[in-house]
Amino acid sequence: MNQTLFKKAMGLMTALAMFFLLAAGTIPVNAAGMSVKGSILPSSVSAGESFAIKVSITGSKTTGSSAEVIVSGLGGLSGSCTVSDVQFDSSGNALLTTTAGSITYSGSETTSIMVQVGGETATTSISGFIPKQDEDDTPITPSKPTGNVFVIKEGTPLPTLNAGETKTISLPLVNTTSRRYTDVQFAVELPTGLYVDGASFSQKITFSGRATEKLSIPLSVAAGTESGVYQAKVTATYKYSNEPVTESFDFNIKVTGSTGQTGEGRLTVVNYSINPGTVSAGSNFKLVLTVKNTGSSTIKDTAVTLGGLSTDAFTMNNSLDTQYISTLDAGTSTNLTFNLCAAAGMTTGNYILDISMAAGELTGSAKAFIPVQGSGSSGGTGANEGKPQVIIESYTYGEEGATSVIGGQVFTLTMKIKNAGKVAIENVKMTVSSAADETTGGAFSPANSSNTFFIQSIPAGGTIEKSIDLLPKADAAPKSYGMAIAFNYEAMVNGERIEMNPTETISIPLTQPDRFEIGELQMWGPVMAGETLSGYVNYVNKGKSTIFNLSVKIEGEGFTTAESESYIGNVESGAGDSFEPSLNTNQAGPITGRLIFSYEDANGEVKEVIKEFESEAMENTPVDPMPEIPTDVIPEENGMPVWGWIAIAGGGAVVAIIVIVVVVKVIKKKKQKALDAEDDYDDEDLK
Repeated sequence: MNQTLFKKAMGLMTALAMFFLLAAGTIPVNAAGMSVKGSILPSSVSAGESFAIKVSITGSKTTGSSAEVIVSGLGGLSGSCTVSDVQFDSSGNALLTTTAGSITYSGSETTSIMVQVGGETATTSISGFIPKQDEDDTPITPSKPTGNVFVIKEGTPLPTLNAGETKTISLPLVNTTSRRYTDVQFAVELPTGLYVDGASFSQKITFSGRATEKLSIPLSVAAGTESGVYQAKVTATYKYSNEPVTESFDFNIKVTGSTGQTGEGRLTVVNYSINPGTVSAGSNFKLVLTVKNTGSSTIKDTAVTLGGLSTDAFTMNNSLDTQYISTLDAGTSTNLTFNLCAAAGMTTGNYILDISMAAGELTGSAKAFIPVQGSGSSGGTGANEGKPQVIIESYTYGEEGATSVIGGQVFTLTMKIKNAGKVAIENVKMTVSSAADETTGGAFSPANSSNTFFIQSIPAGGTIEKSIDLLPKADAAPKSYGMAIAFNYEAMVNGERIEMNPTETISIPLTQPDRFEIGELQMWGPVMAGETLSGYVNYVNKGKSTIFNLSVKIEGEGFTTAESESYIGNVESGAGDSFEPSLNTNQAGPITGRLIFSYEDANGEVKEVIKEFESEAMENTPVDPMPEIPTDVIPEENGMPVWGWIAIAGGGAVVAIIVIVVVVKVIKKKKQKALDAEDDYDDEDLK
């Protein structure tokens, strides 16, 4: 059997085997017992053709009523279709047909659908699709799935969240190829009402061939989000054959929305109180709000926020400026307590705090007036005399003269703390913590001790020194990170003991070790003068930070080059490539030079790595012209023929030896013939 017929036979057998396996039944994945079957209309479909899917549902929890059903394509099928008012009988059985063209076929891979009814999900394989064919009518087996390398594992339950809820969802992702992918970068795009619990989301995952790994996404749903199924998008970025590739896929999230947030309820602050009744400048106090639902329906997930806060007036005292009321029934009220601190420099007078309330689209507002007793009237010169004030006079990190700390390496933070006021402070509690930013919850953690210090007292104008060992995160991005130094202390001011809670913030630059490495330079020489001398060298960024603006400069003697300087660009962490210099040799002689790799590290510092090389261009000696040899002096019958002498004169030693061997054999053969002829002649004479 020739190869073409063999390939056709194997392709037909494979297609028939897949047809019977797929037609054998369905694979329900929901533990509750719901299962589905599906068939396509028409009965056979090629890639690009429009079709509908007839779906049969059995054993659903939905019985004797109508429901919304979502049918989504998996594998070689993509897209989804929502069918409303599907009728279920008393046994939880239903029949529906999707809209033609809502789900498409890519022409390759397995074909399945996922059916969702409320919180129930089940999947089933679908047959009848005709794969794309090559020139020999053999089904094409793509090197990777059409469109995507990474897909959500079939049978994954539909993620569900409630309005106002924060939860981390896990998506099992399958590497559908046998390749290994390192540091695949995943990002997520969310619809309105859903957002990442944090400033942004990005996660790197390494996949072995055919492996399944979990993508964890911390999600939050706005309190007023309506019930429904929302579509989100995940984007994956990776390298395929050293080329950057970006692909994306959609996934659905079910949200159970809040009720009673369409204007039927009404939020009102009916009362507030202050404890103590008059607030002293520099002291702590409590604000108690009474919030009431004056409407006719229940309100859920209400956020109450204080506005008008500032470091010159009121600040929160170890608490947040927003509190939540999970449920507030019609006609009922609840109390919320906010802990606040009045700035030491406030003067006597009434100050306003704004109060805002929100539950979905339902909002409300109010104002609270806070009476403050200052040390003097507005514009007085002695109002703050004697008030304690703690400052961080200076601080160092790492070794003397260090300008940054290195990720993953412990360093010592030493702070000089001064009481800049005119009265002593007592019972000082000092807490050192890493300040959160938009990318991390904090880059530093204590290495060998607690992050809290207790100081008995600091006299007026006095200074103390405290040190703490800190460990920076090994994977933190290179930049400056904040450290919050919170103080809590007491002092006697004008015969009254007061408590203060100031916080100072310092900044510490963090860098990552530079591990840009360049391999051994190989030059393919020596070469003949006038030929091209080429070479090869590998480079790789083994550090955790991107290096920027990599360029290579070639300089030296004995050659010229069309590109004396080449710009490569940025090299991400874990990435690498090679550089191949090409030199033009114009004359014979030694060749010396060097490659200068120049780049900027994460701190913007320019660095160089030099690779020297040497080779040689050899003289291209022309072949001497063939000498003329007189033919009348060279015997041919019993000696070497003319062409033998010509070969020796024009060729090299090896050619000459070969010619001599051949000539000797010819001469011997001629001599042997002559002897044989003489023997024949002698025999004839004897007769």
